[in-house]
Amino acid sequence: MLSASQTLTSRQTNRVIYFDFLRIIAMIAVITLHTSASNWKATDVHSFSWNVFNFFDSIVRWGVPVFTMISGALFLDNKKELSIKTLYSKNILRLVVAFLFWSFMYALATFIYKGGSILSFLAQVIRGNYHMWFLFMLVGLYIITPLLRKITANRKDTQYFLIISFVFTFLIPVIFLCLKYADTLFGTDGAMYDLANSVYKNVNFHFAIGYSFYFVLGYYLSMSDISKKMERVIYIFGFLGFASTILLTRGLSYYMNSPQGTFYNNLTINVMLESIAVFTLAKCKIAKAVKSERQISFIRKLSKYSFGIYLVHAGFLTVFSKLGLTTLSFNPIFSVIAIVVIAFFLSLLVSAILNKIPFAKKYLV
Repeated sequence: MLSASQTLTSRQTNRVIYFDFLRIIAMIAVITLHTSASNWKATDVHSFSWNVFNFFDSIVRWGVPVFTMISGALFLDNKKELSIKTLYSKNILRLVVAFLFWSFMYALATFIYKGGSILSFLAQVIRGNYHMWFLFMLVGLYIITPLLRKITANRKDTQYFLIISFVFTFLIPVIFLCLKYADTLFGTDGAMYDLANSVYKNVNFHFAIGYSFYFVLGYYLSMSDISKKMERVIYIFGFLGFASTILLTRGLSYYMNSPQGTFYNNLTINVMLESIAVFTLAKCKIAKAVKSERQISFIRKLSKYSFGIYLVHAGFLTVFSKLGLTTLSFNPIFSVIAIVVIAFFLSLLVSAILNKIPFAKKYLV
């Protein structure tokens, strides 16, 4: 039987392992999402290709939420000291420097290839490439981390935060969506939706809305003992989340006769259920399955390169497209998988090389 100190050490080791594992698979999920989405809008929703793209896109929507949950689990742990000075001088500074460097590189490549004015070039540097919105969101979460740590210091306060965040982030938008369809069904010309929306705007509530839910949820799940019964319930709802993302997107797109991404949104209940299931699977199964030092070392090393992979993979996807290698080049099932694999390993190579350079390792990847 393990002592208290041994148990703590074991749990800490497992946490690191499954966090690292989650970083790797979340990175693959993001690359898959960006690959399958590349021709999603331009393809007939009744075609085989579009249904393949919808399938891949639907089953990896948890990528960014899980990344956010990992960050929350690490930054909101009050057992680890985190001063505001360290938060800004180390964590936020690193994200800002990485954003500016890679945004400049993507903008420069676009400027060289397409041309344009200096003003448009600078605007693109400020906006960042399409996939870099994640860094803006993460900086925002880091800024409110000292406040969120006050909440996560108490379990009941954490639960309360998650409840109100769920209501305002996930539940109310569903109610509004239902009201929109009800207005159409009853011919009330948006009256019910407008009434509800006017009340909601007057509440003017923002603090617990958005990705702060995933940030706090990651910490809460990482610190919770999940029973076998609850684990099974989470997997069942997770399956429903995956299935509903595929089927609801397909049904709505068929109905509108054009691609509809309503249920792809990271802040929808179906994607939330996917994310919780993936996080729980890693925490409860993967952490126990990985035992050898060799496995641990491999996972940690691959995880170390994940941020660099995230930053550069979009560039490779763009290059592939310019060279004529797209998800429509051949059978979409194999084209999506092939492009994801190639992009992942090329991005891994670049990230590994940059991790050998001290300044790049510290600030750019």
